Amino acid sequence: MEEKKLTASQKQQVTQKPMLKRVLCNYLPVSNLELAAKWYEETFGLSVRKREPDGAILILGDGQWLFLLESLEKRTANFITSQWDGEEYEMFSLTFEVENIVELHKRLRENGVDVEPLVDHDSCGLQFKFKDPDGNKFNVWQDPASA
Repeated sequence: MEEKKLTASQKQQVTQKPMLKRVLCNYLPVSNLELAAKWYEETFGLSVRKREPDGAILILGDGQWLFLLESLEKRTANFITSQWDGEEYEMFSLTFEVENIVELHKRLRENGVDVEPLVDHDSCGLQFKFKDPDGNKFNVWQDPASA
């Protein structure tokens, strides 16, 4: 069997650490900053910090930041694709990891949130999608190992 020789560039790619470490924060468009911040705080128990002069920072359970910024035009973080779940699928921009997906799903439904059914994706675990009041669509996931 013939052994392939790697070029210098390929060797560097194999041994070099990725230059992008992690996502530090995400930015979400909202139509009304105060209402959106209050909704995320009350619905998910997130801490809210004001960002001067404008915007708000939601602090997730692991400390990651989610910025809310008022959009000058009606816009969401969603996009349309045919590469995920059928033709012209409205794709979510973020997947949130949670510890008790069944309880969160129940709570969102009880609070009138636009929420899709809870789905078991076998080895990928339980998931569901929801939209915030501005129509930003998100996926929610629980690690099957933690269930």
